[in-house]
Amino acid sequence: MIELERHIEILLLTNDCVIIPAFGGFMAHYTAARFDERDLSFLPPTRTVGFNPLLKINDSLLAQSYVEAYDISYPEALCRIEQETEEMKQILEREGKYELKDLGTLFINDEGHYTFEPCEAGLLTPTLYGLSCFEFKRLDAVETFETEQEVNVVAQQPKAQLLDLNTTANGEEKEEEAYTIRRSVVRNIAIACIAILVFLLLPSSLGNGDIATMTGNKIDTDFLTYIMPKDVTIGNATTHITKDITKKAVETVQQKQTADNNKIKADIIPAAAPKNYYCIVLASRVTRKNAKLFVCELHRKGYTEADVLTQNNRTKVVYGEYASEREARNIVNKLNNKAEFADCWVMHIK
Repeated sequence: MIELERHIEILLLTNDCVIIPAFGGFMAHYTAARFDERDLSFLPPTRTVGFNPLLKINDSLLAQSYVEAYDISYPEALCRIEQETEEMKQILEREGKYELKDLGTLFINDEGHYTFEPCEAGLLTPTLYGLSCFEFKRLDAVETFETEQEVNVVAQQPKAQLLDLNTTANGEEKEEEAYTIRRSVVRNIAIACIAILVFLLLPSSLGNGDIATMTGNKIDTDFLTYIMPKDVTIGNATTHITKDITKKAVETVQQKQTADNNKIKADIIPAAAPKNYYCIVLASRVTRKNAKLFVCELHRKGYTEADVLTQNNRTKVVYGEYASEREARNIVNKLNNKAEFADCWVMHIK
């Protein structure tokens, strides 16, 4: 059973290139959002995949995926990839094409070269998932359509009726608008007064060493309720300012105070950076007891950077911590002639 397509699809979620050794490489390309003039619609951004038959060098990315998925050694993973590649080549020679699910279709032309046709839906991308196209009419077309509708409505109604309706509607709209404006002005003035009083009642600015004092401050909301008038009257509109408005203003100030406390604490106690490095795997699929014995033997021979690594209930013997993959591979090339490093490979720890 060929599992290459599944591993390639998963790896392309976080990588832009996945190479099948001695066969070719699949590369993801980003396509920006665009406007389709034919049906006046906006198309969302997508990621599509292409195939380059010249990329045949093993970069260990696909093999490492097999190692993690099936808990096998690195040489066993390479052997399994080679078998599935040969099976795919046989299908291509027999049927002339091979479909990679959710990726596209591989073809073999008359000259014996491989060609690739990507899937129309594009490559699955979590950051772009759920985006769809939408239609957006031009402004001149919308204005023409609305003008035609208004003309039709005016032509169907009597002139006197239209005048009465317009007069009544305009009077009601003006009265309602004036009432809304008066209410909003009163509410804004009341909230501003409450905020000013709250800030005046708060203690002066605190230093970085007064975090405990800032955390323990409390505001007496009863005093604010007592000094505020029960109702404020302007013209014909009366707005009742109750204790809920006072509590809302106090909660706003308390949220700001909490945010300032968190900012000061973040400045004092820096967050620890996540560990991200490359290492050399010397052994996998071993028990923790055997891994410790192997590490002790390596330390005795002078390889003091060897250690036991346990991830997802799987134990491995690893060597060193390197900032880049190139640095780790340079160490592999230097120690590859040693018996302990005969079947080693590079792994990325996140």
